Amino acid sequence: MSRIRVKPIPNEVILFGKKIKQLRIDNKMSQMDVGASMNIDKENIRKYEKGLQEPKLSTIVKFAKVFNVNFNELLDFNS
Repeated sequence: MSRIRVKPIPNEVILFGKKIKQLRIDNKMSQMDVGASMNIDKENIRKYEKGLQEPKLSTIVKFAKVFNVNFNELLDFNS
């Protein structure tokens, strides 16, 4: 039986996913590379990139460290 999402996915989660995917590609990293750096399964990286999973604050900080970017840059959706 498939799960049905009760709440719609916030647009910010989708934009965050696109941003981390682009950073991963720019850094020539695979989902597995990013996951290993963060101690997260590559399947979860895929979910973050697709906007299917909303990251916790601690996870956003880990992404910032892996991609060597400012925390605020990850959350700036106007650029």
